[in-house]
Amino acid sequence: MTLKTGLRVLLFDPDLSSPTLLDDLTSRVQGLRFATALHGGFKFATFSLSASLAEAWEYLAEAGKTSGRHFCRLLISEEQRTIWEGRVTDVRFSYQAGSIGLRISCQGYWGSLRDQFYSDDDGSRTDWTSGSHTADDIIKEMLTAECPSINSDQSNIDANSRDIAGINLSAREYPQDIIIQKLAPLSDSDNSIWHFAVWEDRKPYWKKRSIATLDYRIRLSDTKNLELNQSATEMRNAITPLRENTDGTFTEGTIVANSTSIGFYTRREMLFTLPIGTTANAQADAAGTLSEERGYPVQMQQFVVSGHVYEAFSGTAGTNLSEVPKWRIRAGETLRIDDLVTSTVATPAFDRLRTFHIMETIYDADNDTVSIHPDTSPRTLSNILSNLGNTEAPR
Repeated sequence: MTLKTGLRVLLFDPDLSSPTLLDDLTSRVQGLRFATALHGGFKFATFSLSASLAEAWEYLAEAGKTSGRHFCRLLISEEQRTIWEGRVTDVRFSYQAGSIGLRISCQGYWGSLRDQFYSDDDGSRTDWTSGSHTADDIIKEMLTAECPSINSDQSNIDANSRDIAGINLSAREYPQDIIIQKLAPLSDSDNSIWHFAVWEDRKPYWKKRSIATLDYRIRLSDTKNLELNQSATEMRNAITPLRENTDGTFTEGTIVANSTSIGFYTRREMLFTLPIGTTANAQADAAGTLSEERGYPVQMQQFVVSGHVYEAFSGTAGTNLSEVPKWRIRAGETLRIDDLVTSTVATPAFDRLRTFHIMETIYDADNDTVSIHPDTSPRTLSNILSNLGNTEAPR
């Protein structure tokens, strides 16, 4: 099946400062799928490519002679709009019944945050255990020091307010792991949820979750397999922060309870591990945020959009809508199912049942469908970490 009209797939060389177009693959791409996620931004892209034997050898690495097409930049675009961007990581050669084919897998540039290690003991790094520092200070230094594939434009890394001085980052770890395991769980003084992503032009973003605007609207008839599954399995409303100590032991902090949730439901407790050097205030931020996020039954069922998607306009209640391609939807945006909301509702209410903050999308070009993973899909740390190195989504 040929690629849907409107998308282009372009391959550039690995020179990020002055890229050279190697090939326009649009007419030969089959089975294109790509995803976005938080944390991350552009997550993965996969597709098959028909090729001659000579072309196939251009993609394959030959030890000591050529790098093939590995780490070349792949751009999926709609006219001047970037739809997906990343780098080639896997090339699979096949020969079947006289036909040569390639299966290409790519990672978004978020994956480059696992190229090099960071430790604040290396070189002239900042000692985060003293002074006054916020999470954005740490992220900026890690990107500058150890992430050369990320754009140096840090204007989209927003400032945090909570001083987290005392955090110990002397162990050599990937910046990606530090962000997921140590910085994002600390939340902030306003108990907001923060996400990191790498979007267009490899620019880094560190933003608190925002539902101030509604991005897309659909109707029930536009979904392929919608189910609403409110689950209390992972509900927790009394959180005890555990701070790790340098000797490997843990110190319990003050329990933070969601009194409203406990008034409705049974008390459900949870221990929440935080990094070495986390201050009492930062512990309270993290526990307070988690008690609110986990304090109620949530909608945990992903769904597939196969019909129309409409761009939302501020202040409208279902009129003056403009249809847009499904491939534009990405993680971090909001989507509403209009049929489940009364016609008088004009501003988004993050009810996690009808209006979603999107955590992950997977677009399938062959079927022109997009899978939506709402904000309350299970995103445990173990699940996140197990998928960081994957270039393809599970089938």
